[in-house]
Amino acid sequence: MPTENAGSRVIDIHCHLATPETRPLAAPHFRSEYEPYDHFMGQDSIDHNKEMIPSIGAQLSEPGARLEYMDRMGVDLQGLATFVSEYFYWTPGPLGAELSRMQNDKLAAAAADYPDRYAVFGATVPLQDIDLAIAEMDRAVDDLGAKGLQIGGTIAGHNLDEARFRPFWQAVAAKGIPVLLHPSGYPEGDRFTEYFLTNCIGNPLETMVASTRMIFSGLFEELPDLKLILLHGGGYQPFYTSRADHTWKVRPEARKHIPDHPPSHYMKQLYYDTMVFQPTYLRHLVEIVGSDRIMLGTDYPFDMAETDPNGLIDGVEGLTDAERQAIRGGTAARLYGV
Repeated sequence: MPTENAGSRVIDIHCHLATPETRPLAAPHFRSEYEPYDHFMGQDSIDHNKEMIPSIGAQLSEPGARLEYMDRMGVDLQGLATFVSEYFYWTPGPLGAELSRMQNDKLAAAAADYPDRYAVFGATVPLQDIDLAIAEMDRAVDDLGAKGLQIGGTIAGHNLDEARFRPFWQAVAAKGIPVLLHPSGYPEGDRFTEYFLTNCIGNPLETMVASTRMIFSGLFEELPDLKLILLHGGGYQPFYTSRADHTWKVRPEARKHIPDHPPSHYMKQLYYDTMVFQPTYLRHLVEIVGSDRIMLGTDYPFDMAETDPNGLIDGVEGLTDAERQAIRGGTAARLYGV
């Protein structure tokens, strides 16, 4: 059950709430290659999902069905975000805006119905049209009370470091809200069709590629107060920082936009969740970016979720009680203002 002391709440920053009614509206514009997560999924995984997804259907789309599971995991507050298969970046801009509004209205309604258990951490915006995306961000935050956004790793084939997205990033930084980066597969995942590699490798690889490009592009040099959160523990990015730094040191093209600081400098400006499954890896993440940059996440309600997030944090050696509580909820409470 929720803890009485708000300062010691356990806050899950990585969980999804679906809005199934959006899908029929988007369907006429759909092509398989627009959704790399599903496009590169092998038949074995497709067959498994035909059983798995219906088994979690209530938890995925009905706010009230999640409470029992939250209590089992020892989670007091979920920071709800959209279901990544419902980004719909491939729809026309006006339709994308309508679909975003539908999702954000549902997230906000869940938070209003259960204010002690939910907040909106991951409102969605139609990034295929930057002006509409900024307008929906303003509506979600100012009118609905959303605390942050969630976006994909690529937008209809475009990288997040491209100049077209700079006005969006500038607006986000000015707004002062956090952004969750959660991929929906890897766009060049033709080698990921077997063994559920579209998720196992694809999602963390997409996070690494997207965030590394953003670092080398100078985005975080230009906008040092931008609050970006890399889910799945940052993918592979934090676990090979030395190679990025070495590249920056020896290759002039890598220093073009960040001449003064190596990539690891900017990695420590970002935030990460705990979704790495092993205390050893979580310990390494702490060593690379600092315990104050890490927040509890579960990826609820999917089978790839962490079902014992508190146990994972307890298993990390060398953390102080204050650090453990910061990871469990203190940092999220401060970052999101909840």
